[in-house]
Amino acid sequence: MRRLNAQILRRAALLAPLALTASVGLAAASATFPPMRPGFWMSSMVMHMNVAGRPPDNDSTPIVRYACHDAASMAAAMKALGGAMNGCTFDLEGSGSHFTVTTHCTNPMGAPGTVTGTGTITTHGDTEVHFVENSVSNMAKMHMTMAATGDSKWVGACPAGTVPGDFGIMHNGVFQKLGNRLIKK
Repeated sequence: MRRLNAQILRRAALLAPLALTASVGLAAASATFPPMRPGFWMSSMVMHMNVAGRPPDNDSTPIVRYACHDAASMAAAMKALGGAMNGCTFDLEGSGSHFTVTTHCTNPMGAPGTVTGTGTITTHGDTEVHFVENSVSNMAKMHMTMAATGDSKWVGACPAGTVPGDFGIMHNGVFQKLGNRLIKK
């Protein structure tokens, strides 16, 4: 069980930054969601994951990621968020610049149980997205709550040498690629 808990926490930490860039990808998921500008996006998120029986997560250090997006990579980011875990449904409601998202996952990552979540997404033109999300995970021998708040902002053209789907971090002003959402492994 310890291995499963560690795997779930690792995947949640890896998927969480996708939530922010995937909010940009919602343009592909709904005809009413405004299109976001292609290019280089910086995403910053503070996430608190509290697991029953463990000390509270009080770390408010933001997770910062960068991604080069076009329409295809935005759609892939959304698919990664919802499609990475079989049995997940996403419901998007709203119009203009204000949206609500409801999620429900059954047996996420093969673990018996459910993950449910609600959130709000607010866009500011085609260059900024803000989101707030709360979720509850009730899986066998593991109960967890997660609260995340984040912002994603278009920062310009993608750096030389990057292609749509590339994501990573900035180190001393240089983009360091961690992967590409469009390349199948």
